Amino acid sequence: MIQSKIGLGCGVFSGAYGPAPQEAVEDTVRTALSRGITLFDTSPYYNDSEIKLGAALLALRTEFPRSTYKICTKLGRYGLHKANFDYSAERVAASVHKSMQRLHVDYLDIVLCHDVEFVDFDQVVDVALPKMFELKQQGLVRQVGISGYPLDVLLRIAQTQNQRGCPLDVCLSYCNFNLHCQLLSTYIPLLRDAGVKTIISASPLSMGLLSQDTTPEWHPASPELKAAVSQCAELVNTYTEQNGGNVEISLAKIAESFAFSLAEADIHLVGAKNSNEVTCALEAFLRAQKLQLASGGKYDDADLQQLYKKIQQILEPFSKYTWPSPPADV
Repeated sequence: MIQSKIGLGCGVFSGAYGPAPQEAVEDTVRTALSRGITLFDTSPYYNDSEIKLGAALLALRTEFPRSTYKICTKLGRYGLHKANFDYSAERVAASVHKSMQRLHVDYLDIVLCHDVEFVDFDQVVDVALPKMFELKQQGLVRQVGISGYPLDVLLRIAQTQNQRGCPLDVCLSYCNFNLHCQLLSTYIPLLRDAGVKTIISASPLSMGLLSQDTTPEWHPASPELKAAVSQCAELVNTYTEQNGGNVEISLAKIAESFAFSLAEADIHLVGAKNSNEVTCALEAFLRAQKLQLASGGKYDDADLQQLYKKIQQILEPFSKYTWPSPPADV
């Protein structure tokens, strides 16, 4: 199986971004598989995402056998607050078996410690990860890794694992390479040096911040960044109106074209809760490969390039900004 450069983020199946009935989930998964997407990312933390994804893959198994895709899930986080984290060896094993049950599989391709910054460092490297590598030796897990937001935390864990002779297979970073933040590009060489084999970049729209819709109330970005993004959205709206509404451009499309052009990332995750969104995401990925905005590429249309440069200028002050994770009130 050839690993696709695009993976489907199935957190959207949780309902956090709008209704996700099972019929729509199955249609979304079928479209993704039909279009060549071979990785599905989920987690027990995403409400019933694992259950919905598992049911969809089971229903499609005749058409798409288990060998035609990979499943990435997570463990350790089961709720919003620190009290809902459990990185104990017993819970690690139980979580892997529970995920396999929900997903109707007898092994998991990738299992990640979820949001490692919420947990004491020693609990990650001395308890959870050793148990996960034990499960890998047993054949229940094919690849072991971590996910989280603060890149310095991810790097420290990766370096420690490498020093111990047990490097991580996978590292998932989210919201760290997009129109308003490009920190991941500076960390990728460091993670490679620490032995990480596969680097996944998630959330090109920064958890909905760059979607041009109303930013979710729970979004942790600062008021200043939210205001800057709103200014960018207004610029795009004005550009569209000036062109008589006849241009197919949006802040989300510009954001995806930028984020998906980070060639150094092995896989880009994108959420899609229906088949149309899957198709749009794939089109955005192909468009990004042509434009190569992240490495200095330009739009062919001069007016569109000018719009893109204005957006860059507005968001440039935030290129190294990160919000606190975990937040102070969690």
